[in-house]
Amino acid sequence: MLKTSTNGTQGFSAKFSPRSTAETLADLSRPIDPRHLKTRKQGATTLTYCPWNTIARDLHHRAPGWCWEVQSVQEVGGAVVVTGRLTIPTADGDLLHYSAVASEPLESKSQAPAAEVAAPSCLRRAAALAGLGLELWG
Repeated sequence: MLKTSTNGTQGFSAKFSPRSTAETLADLSRPIDPRHLKTRKQGATTLTYCPWNTIARDLHHRAPGWCWEVQSVQEVGGAVVVTGRLTIPTADGDLLHYSAVASEPLESKSQAPAAEVAAPSCLRRAAALAGLGLELWG
């Protein structure tokens, strides 16, 4: 959170301490602790993934002050398409932006609505673009 002082300059509130761009990117590039990963079957393949809540928790630790914004939710050709943007502030004054898209068929096997499935997938993809969990996309 940015606060404006009485002299008109901006600084970060005491709620979090952003790090430099280089430190933030280095932290985001560290692999996720394997204890936090899950697996699931998709057909004959076993997939390893990181739940969205673990991604959020890691972002709190590695990129203090991060912000996630769902920019659009649209129905396209029998699927819900979610577009979102992850923003990470740094002590250098930079705002790192990572946009991603994810989709989920309206007729999927999931019990949850398609938008509820696509939105966390979109967050995971944006976080991977920032380096967090990128090792899982190999």
